[in-house]
Amino acid sequence: MVDRKTARIAAVLVFAPLALGLVKQQGENPLLQRWVGTHQGRPLFLDFYSDTMIVVNDVRVADFYTSRDSIVVFGDTSFSVHYRFALDRLLLRTEEGNVITMASQGPLARPLWGHWLGEASRLSDRQIELRLYGNGTAWWRWLPSGERTEGEWDRFSRIISFTWLPDSTTWTGLYDPMVNSLVFEETVAGSGVTVLHRFYRRPTY
Repeated sequence: MVDRKTARIAAVLVFAPLALGLVKQQGENPLLQRWVGTHQGRPLFLDFYSDTMIVVNDVRVADFYTSRDSIVVFGDTSFSVHYRFALDRLLLRTEEGNVITMASQGPLARPLWGHWLGEASRLSDRQIELRLYGNGTAWWRWLPSGERTEGEWDRFSRIISFTWLPDSTTWTGLYDPMVNSLVFEETVAGSGVTVLHRFYRRPTY
């Protein structure tokens, strides 16, 4: 968690009732959402999914497992910590005795960078791979062995726009945070509606 080096964070075991709102939202595991906080003067983001998690700004998707009181994470940033909930907040206690307070954040606020895969509705058996980076650059290609087209992307809430070089062609898509997909009325000429889904562990081609 600190300086992207493997860290071991011990915690004092503290039990507290789960906040009712979190239980209703996430069912049996209220951790499975996005948490934001500050650690050593820097923003800290933990993005949990069904079988993976992301420490924002890391390169690799992390492996993790949880119990009712502990989280163990292995990745670019690795740590083990005990946790508790209080007043709709996730509290982590470091080995120095500091408590990191993290608030939940809605799906729409999740970062979009990563790998996206999908098909064009009018071009059967043609799959698109799209790669978004946190610095605003992107590329796409036809799978399995198409050439990459480089470009840039920008976001205004749920509207995602792309400009592809060198001819400045554009795509405009709509981000659906609930199903984690990008929907385009058209990508390339004649493609028809194109739906791309996020893949955290990208298939190998």
